[in-house]
Amino acid sequence: MKRAQIIAGLGIAAIALAFPAMSDAPKAPPTEPANIPFEKSCGDIELSVYFSSQESMLSSYSMRALNSAGDQLAGCAVSGIHASVISADADGSETAAHLSEARAAAVLDALTSRGIRARAVSTDFVPISETTMSDDVSLPMARRVDLTVKASTGYGL
Repeated sequence: MKRAQIIAGLGIAAIALAFPAMSDAPKAPPTEPANIPFEKSCGDIELSVYFSSQESMLSSYSMRALNSAGDQLAGCAVSGIHASVISADADGSETAAHLSEARAAAVLDALTSRGIRARAVSTDFVPISETTMSDDVSLPMARRVDLTVKASTGYGL
């Protein structure tokens, strides 16, 4: 009787080893790295860079957005940059002017450090009186720099 139980136990163990392991653990990652080709395109870019309240320093998220734009525009011929600055979080018109200038300078300096330079750079400052704060628009949307970068295919692309 014991012999029959041992043989039956070994038979069940052999069947269990034949089935793949059922586990909730995720599959192992592939051993070869993925090769994702990067297609270069030199087109116009529109980008909004947001700021913290009363700040003109770029956040890490803003730097990532500007770095991504710089990577996309690397090797392109940039013909113009237009920055439209909205600083509705400033207390007065003089404070808004200084804050807007500092924000525009921070964004344009970050682009320059990434190698994006243009012959024509223009900046617009939207006055506080023109920014209507409705219930739909939150305050972070009213402290930003909207960039439009005109680019075309450059030499060697």
